[in-house]
Amino acid sequence: MDPMDRPVDPAHRRRRILRRGMIGVAVVAAGVTLIAVAIGWFRPSVRHDRIRLATVTHGEVTATLDATGLVAPEFEHVLTAPVSTRIARIHKTAGSEVQPGQVLVQLDDHGARLEVEKLDEQIALKQNARRRAELERDRTRADLQSRHEIKALELKSFLFEVDRNQQLFDMGLVMQDAVRKSETDVERATIELAHFETQLANAEADLAARLEGLELEMAILAKDREQAGERLARTAVASDRAGIVTWVVPSEGVTVAAGETVARVADLSTFRVNATLSDVLARRLAAGMPATVRSGDARLPGHVRKILPTVQNGVVTFEVALDSQDHAVLRPNLRVDVHVVTETRAAALRLERGPVLNVDGRDAVFVIRGERAVRTPITLGISNFEHYEIVEGLVAGDEVIISDMSDYRTVKEVQIR
Repeated sequence: MDPMDRPVDPAHRRRRILRRGMIGVAVVAAGVTLIAVAIGWFRPSVRHDRIRLATVTHGEVTATLDATGLVAPEFEHVLTAPVSTRIARIHKTAGSEVQPGQVLVQLDDHGARLEVEKLDEQIALKQNARRRAELERDRTRADLQSRHEIKALELKSFLFEVDRNQQLFDMGLVMQDAVRKSETDVERATIELAHFETQLANAEADLAARLEGLELEMAILAKDREQAGERLARTAVASDRAGIVTWVVPSEGVTVAAGETVARVADLSTFRVNATLSDVLARRLAAGMPATVRSGDARLPGHVRKILPTVQNGVVTFEVALDSQDHAVLRPNLRVDVHVVTETRAAALRLERGPVLNVDGRDAVFVIRGERAVRTPITLGISNFEHYEIVEGLVAGDEVIISDMSDYRTVKEVQIR
């Protein structure tokens, strides 16, 4: 028998069949693996470390008006020119620290000094007029009193003559006419004496009125002199408090009008916020509303203190008073976000704010369901810069993707890897 025709060992045959079966199984497994990988490639997915999640909770939600603001010193002293003049010298520049009484700007005081000197001369003239009026009063009073005394003596003499003529008439030594004549002299003297008394009273009243008028004129001039002296003193424009010079007139020699600002000094220990808002939204704004000022991670509570009545370029300006006016984050001209609270829901279903999809005219978010994120339509209520109010579509405890998922807005679910 040919050795090549010998029967194959059964064990060897089993090993060959087993080897072929294992190769087939490996090929099938590799195919299945390739199919699974291919399916993974084509199914939408997102890496877990690339998304932000937030949990739906119960809590307070507020509706806010969002505005932009600029931090400004709570107290800023505006220094103005007391008279129309020119800038003689600038002692302090913007950014300089000043103490009370320190001079910032020296104005030309020539005109102010002339005004003070002129008023001093007018006061001196009025004082001289008052002295002359007092002398005239004394002379008139002395003259009228002397004449009054003379008339009083004449009346006394006429009264004595009446008594004497009456006695002589009773004795038959004089005629009745002598008695009547002496009585007439008494009446005339009495009338003249009363006239002098009236003249004296009128003269006293007239001179008193003239002196009162002069005193009033002198009082007016004294006030004008005091004001002129103050204006002269203010030509050395000084700060009345400690602070920082935030602005000063730019150059020496320029002319400034009376009342024109020449410098500003700010007290940098406390601050406020000047905010702006579209006039379309401003009708919902009211003084006293709570507000939050946001700068970076800092959240500063406060309230709307006042709203300026004017509208410029469609923008309304309002002022926010801060509860912590001296917070470390505050500095002049710092730009901040201002959120004015217009409505509050105390126990609402809320979700941390993030991008929301709009699918077929309705808001939607992706909610985590195991290893999948399912697109879920929702209804939103009020909102602010931190939270949305959830009216419908979610329940407390739902985990929601709050990062941007706009690339997946057309799919219903996304695999989480």
